[in-house]
Formats: sequence, structure tokens, C-alpha cells
Amino acid sequence: MTDKTLLVFSGPSGAGKTTLIRYVLHMFKDQIGITISCTTRSSRDREVDGIDYHFITQEKFSTLVKKEEFLEHTECYGNRYGTLKRSVNELLQDKGVCIMDVDYIGAASILSGNFEPQLKKVGVLILPPSISSLKKRLIGRKSEAPESLETRLKKSFDSPKIATYDHILINDTLENSKAIILQIVKPYLLV
Repeated sequence: MTDKTLLVFSGPSGAGKTTLIRYVLHMFKDQIGITISCTTRSSRDREVDGIDYHFITQEKFSTLVKKEEFLEHTECYGNRYGTLKRSVNELLQDKGVCIMDVDYIGAASILSGNFEPQLKKVGVLILPPSISSLKKRLIGRKSEAPESLETRLKKSFDSPKIATYDHILINDTLENSKAIILQIVKPYLLV
């Protein structure tokens, strides 16, 4: 087994991905780190710059793209998102295991890409049990305008290229999903 692992988490908004990632980080805080993505979108309530995202301007984002500083980047729902290569490298050097929370396009790019070929890359797809449960979760978050909600629901299950993922977790109940996510992550931890 390689001594560095990149755990690439993705799934639709509202699937419970962030909750499960936070749980993994809590359980293995000394062994796993998570990248903080850059975004051009505005912060939501309770989001903190440098903790939840690096909130940057369109111009700064474009400059980083031109300098090829992103491992992956994409546009989603009218905003741009990207993960800096240096952020991933620093976490891998410090912890040995790094989590990335990216959309389907970013995950496909990373899992099939040549970024550090000796690096173990593991795809973890988190899905809700149904579209109706996803809609309830998104409505419950109270962070989406009605038109944004419909767009997110339509795009949530657009051919996520499931074959590229090593693990698929259907987040039916939180307790069940927590147990499964620990089983998925533990084999990749450095002992």
C-alpha cells in the first residue's frame, strides 16, 4: 500500500456528504485532513472564509486557472469551484491521508488523472436513498431559492459515472452511514 491516500468524496447537494466527512474528520483528526476549496460564490450563513471555503473573486480564480494552480476546477450553478494543488500536497505531507469534497466532474478528473501517479486515489460516492428524500433535505437546509432547488435536484443524478468510484454509500440513516463510512476509510489510514 502506498503511504499517501487521496479520498475523493462526491455526491449531490443534500446527500449528507458534509455531515459524513465531518464525522470522519472528528474520528481521525490526527490522521486525516481535508482540503478547502476556492469558490467565487458568496458565503452562506455561518460559513467562514478559510474554514468552509476560500471565497475569492472571479478575477483571482481566473488568474489561478491560468497559472495552473488548481488540481481540479469546474463551474457549477453559475459559480466556480477549485482545489489548489499546494493544499492537497501540504495535507498529504502532513497527514498522509487527504479528503477532497468535489462534484462529479472534479472527482472524474482526479480519479482518472495523473496527479501524483504513485498516490492512492479512492472515490467515495454518497447518495441519498431517493430523490424525494433529497428534496426534503435540501428544503430543510433553507439555503436554496426555489429555482436553485429545482436545478440542484435535476442535476443531482445526471450520470455521475458511478463506475469510477471505489465505494458507493446510500445514506439512508445517519447511524448506519457513519458505521459504513468508518469501514470505508479505516483501511487507508497509516498505522
